[in-house]
Amino acid sequence: MLKTQVSHPGRTNPENAKATDKQAEHSPGAELSKVRDELKARSNKGLIEAMFGAADKSNDKSMRIFFREVLDKLNAELGEEFAVTEDRMASERDDFWSPENTAERIANGALGHFDTFKKQHPDLTEPEQVEQFLAKITKAIDQGYGEAVKVLDGLGVYAGAIKDNAEATRALVDERLAAFREARLGPAAGA
Repeated sequence: MLKTQVSHPGRTNPENAKATDKQAEHSPGAELSKVRDELKARSNKGLIEAMFGAADKSNDKSMRIFFREVLDKLNAELGEEFAVTEDRMASERDDFWSPENTAERIANGALGHFDTFKKQHPDLTEPEQVEQFLAKITKAIDQGYGEAVKVLDGLGVYAGAIKDNAEATRALVDERLAAFREARLGPAAGA
């Protein structure tokens, strides 16, 4: 009696699939495709490095991405009426995208809405208003920062000066939020 192997549609014999994959890997077309993909990746990396490389002005582009991601999350929290846009905050300063200036715009854009938050929550005590407001905007800033890091990391540029600038910006934003809290509520316990 002859043994026959029945093939079912939708089912693949694992041994045949492995053999087919090995043949495809070694075929000239697959090799060419692999080389083409590698060259494209190198070309893209070169373009990204040119756009976001270590030169002082090129960091502006990465800081712009960082700023945009953080503002998108803040604006989603604050609402369209109070949205902070680059146009509203434009400046002629050469160091517009420096960590200090970027942090200032993010913090001012967020903290500028505290009075509105207070009006929307008159039933809360001032310490509760401050804590809830800071929790709300900090969450949005965290999300924006995370998204910015994902974008920059996905582009393969979240390293060196770009990473240092993003981290410095975030630290400066946190300092501004802490200073706001202290100005409203006094020094934190144990500080």
